[in-house]
Order: sequence, then C-alpha cells, then structure tokens
Amino acid sequence: MTLGQHLRVLICVVIMGCIVGFVLNGKEIETNSPYIDYIKAQQWPFNEDVLIAEIFDGHYELSYWEYFTARNGQHVVQLTGTNDEQQDIYQFVIEEDYTGFKIGAVKQNNILLPPEQKWTFVKMLTNKKASKSGEFLAGN
Repeated sequence: MTLGQHLRVLICVVIMGCIVGFVLNGKEIETNSPYIDYIKAQQWPFNEDVLIAEIFDGHYELSYWEYFTARNGQHVVQLTGTNDEQQDIYQFVIEEDYTGFKIGAVKQNNILLPPEQKWTFVKMLTNKKASKSGEFLAGN
C-alpha cells in the first residue's frame, strides 16, 4: 500500500469511529417535555412556599431548560442559567413515575461543585430569591 492509501484508510477509520461514538453516546435532548413541566411545578427543597420555576424566573438574564435520559436510564431535567459572565447548570433527577426528584450535579462556570459547595450555592440562591420578595427563611 502506498502512503496515500494508508492515509485514506486512516481517515475512514477516524470518521467511522466518530460516527459510532456519536450514535452510542448521543442523547436525545428535548426542550419541551412533561418532565420539565413537572420540575418547574415542584416546591423548592429549601423553601416549600416557592416553586422551582419561581426561583429561577428573573434570577438569570438567560435561562434554558432541557430534558434528556442519562446513560443509566435516569430522567434528567437540566437548567442552564447565565448572568453577566457566570453560567450555572443545575440537574434535577426525576424518580420513576414522577414520585419525586433530587438535585443532581450543579456546575458553576463549567466547574462541578463538590457536595458541600453545591448545597451552599443552592441555599444561597434560595435566600437571594426570598430576600428579593421580602421573605426570609427561618434558620438560615
């Protein structure tokens, strides 16, 4: 085989690898889903008087909700919110049959927050929203 033939084979292998990787790892993302509606209508864990949608409405200049099924089969709703030069990402993992949810990964400027920082950040968001409305959370 000549050098040109080797290069063609190499290029074909790389392209096929990319296609196979995309098909196997690709996740179908939806922006209009009953899972998104479910999460938006749930009470915020740190302030049961406020819905999740209310926490994020008006907090971010730009927000984007999406739903996807994770590789392990979990139903995930992800919110990406942007303010100034900061981007926050929240993932909500929905339990089977809409019986509940948990807050999954939280990223700030594309850095995954460790659990302690995640909960501090999430509680801070609640306090900011509560102070804007004139309400304050007990015990914080």
